[in-house]
Amino acid sequence: MAALFDASARAQIPFPTYHEQLEPQDDTAHEHEHEHEAQATPRFSHLLTSVLGSPFLTTSDLPADADTAYAPSLPMDRMEYDDDAGNGSDMEVVDGAFGSVPRSFTITRPTSPTPSFRTETFSIVNWNPESYNFVLSGNGEGTPRCSIALLQAGRRTLSGYPSSHWSSRTFTPSPSPIKASRSLTIGMGFLPKIWDALREGSPGKRSRRRPSIPTWRDSSFELEYHSDGSIDYSSMAPLDGEEGELIDDEACFIDVRAITGMDIVSHLPLELALHLLSFLDLPSVLACLRVSRNWNQLARDNSVWRALFSLRERDGWRVDLRRTYRDSSVSARRVPHTKIPAPLEIDWYDIYRNRQELHRRWSNYRSAGLSADLSDDAVAEEKEVAKPWEPKVMRISGHLDSVYCLEFDSSRIITGSRDRTIKVWSLKTGKCLATFSGHRGSVLCLKFDRDWDILDDDATAADYAAPRKGFMVSGSSDCTVCVWDLYAHHVPGQEPKITAEVKAVLRAHGGGVLDLRIDSRWIVSCSKDALIRVWDRDTLELHCTLRGHEGPVNAVGLQGNRVVSASGDGKMILWDVASGERLRTFDGHDRGLACIEFKGDLIVSGSNDCKIKVWDANTGTCLRTLTGHDTLVRALSFDPLSGRLVSGSYDKTVKVWDLHSGKMVREFRGCHISHIFDVKFDHCRIVSTSHDRKIVVLDFSEGLDTTLFV
Repeated sequence: MAALFDASARAQIPFPTYHEQLEPQDDTAHEHEHEHEAQATPRFSHLLTSVLGSPFLTTSDLPADADTAYAPSLPMDRMEYDDDAGNGSDMEVVDGAFGSVPRSFTITRPTSPTPSFRTETFSIVNWNPESYNFVLSGNGEGTPRCSIALLQAGRRTLSGYPSSHWSSRTFTPSPSPIKASRSLTIGMGFLPKIWDALREGSPGKRSRRRPSIPTWRDSSFELEYHSDGSIDYSSMAPLDGEEGELIDDEACFIDVRAITGMDIVSHLPLELALHLLSFLDLPSVLACLRVSRNWNQLARDNSVWRALFSLRERDGWRVDLRRTYRDSSVSARRVPHTKIPAPLEIDWYDIYRNRQELHRRWSNYRSAGLSADLSDDAVAEEKEVAKPWEPKVMRISGHLDSVYCLEFDSSRIITGSRDRTIKVWSLKTGKCLATFSGHRGSVLCLKFDRDWDILDDDATAADYAAPRKGFMVSGSSDCTVCVWDLYAHHVPGQEPKITAEVKAVLRAHGGGVLDLRIDSRWIVSCSKDALIRVWDRDTLELHCTLRGHEGPVNAVGLQGNRVVSASGDGKMILWDVASGERLRTFDGHDRGLACIEFKGDLIVSGSNDCKIKVWDANTGTCLRTLTGHDTLVRALSFDPLSGRLVSGSYDKTVKVWDLHSGKMVREFRGCHISHIFDVKFDHCRIVSTSHDRKIVVLDFSEGLDTTLFV
């Protein structure tokens, strides 16, 4: 066997280079070329590797004395074998070497799907066996050389590449006693297709070439190698732009329309699934309606919409279930008129839908003008410009002189006039329900407990039949404050009958009482005498008198134990009721103040300088200044939760503002033909009074059930 190895080292078998065509050459040229390629051809320490990372046995893994087994330079029939070695049964073809080795030197490994070689001119992917039907022999120094053989189809008995029997001069291949590998024969036509499939993508996306996978025919695509000759896979571009993923290829086409996985929500207990949905916002719940029938049923559950409504409480969305019995049109499920319904007995979907629509009507959209002329004299064509969500206007007449003040709740309006009377009006119909007389001068201000006739849940049947008592105070130019007891008498099928009687008259001011505020503990009044007086509501005794202004105190605000006063001297002062001390003085308006509102930690003031200012009650900082009115701002009302502010002015306009942005949202002209004295609003209405003796109601809730809203 050693003699054979020596003979193979001395054998001169001509072979072409990888860069030249096969042409006849003399022996001398063959010898020089053989020596040149022996120096240029490196040892293949990692002869064959895989793009996907499956290593193969390489020539460096075998003993040095077995190198000639990879590329025998002698014909196979001239080699001597022991026993049955001559028929190749004891030889094994190795992947990565074009020859055979003894079976004891082989290690079985899985075949790589896309092998490539270290050499620059040969690749198993684009190898054409029809073009290279020759053998490259060893260099005589034990260094293995790649041999290329004509593959023959047949039953696979050995793994790896076959050897061939060559004539020394004729280049005519002869059959080898070792059978060819069928896997390589098949791979020559199939591997390029796999590479193209990875590059081109799925059948539906063949027109879009994947930039991250180069074509196997692209000569510019070069692999980077480590110092030991192995491929550096970390420097290769990912197959699909995502590390480690192999998607969207013909070999693994996924139908994205197919729905896989398990619907976890549907497998949960009903209570737990509804609890999960209660954390969603409106767009998410609407999306759940379109997922499946089961999700649609869950998303329509009453508890889900109740949770959605509760999320909007921070925006001022509130309901009062005590009002359910008032109107049979309330969206309730068999609710007795004498009992307050349980929360889930109300149809929360309808309530949410109505409240959302009501919120939309208050906003200014591009489809409608910012300003609306609601006067009776406006041209019909101009009125038609207003969109359907423009408020419905109701004008109420009945007072004989200017209407100075108003307050209203969910069912009635109470007004005070220069004609020295107080009138009660139906909010829905505008009908006058009652007229009270008690002052000897103009009624300049009044306050009452809202919805006093609505009973609590613990009310008995006798309470429903008995008259319901309320509380009201009024201030007049006769320098007195009248305390009233109000009564609502239930009348079947009709609105309650309202009566009132004067409970007490508070006499302490030396001038007309210009404004009033009440809560559960205090009654606060201010007057032309530049004083603010605080009364105990239960005992009706004078608690304290606040002094500090140099002019008439036109308005006051009350929040807990703090009182804020606005005066014609241009100053605004914050007081502590319990101690009677002055806490802070606000300076900012250029002229005298006419009105003020105090809610939460915000104070809003209106002045004769035509400006509206928003203040921080804790720091005294002016947060915003709103400009838009042309003359004195006479009345203000705002809701800190919704951020909505409504103002009335001597310029005969009513404006709606956004406190958060400081921008005017809506403007209503033509409501009154004279100075506006007072304005109030709730979730669906704006009510204003004027020197023209009219009470104007702008109703945004036409066609909506707003009975429960507060």
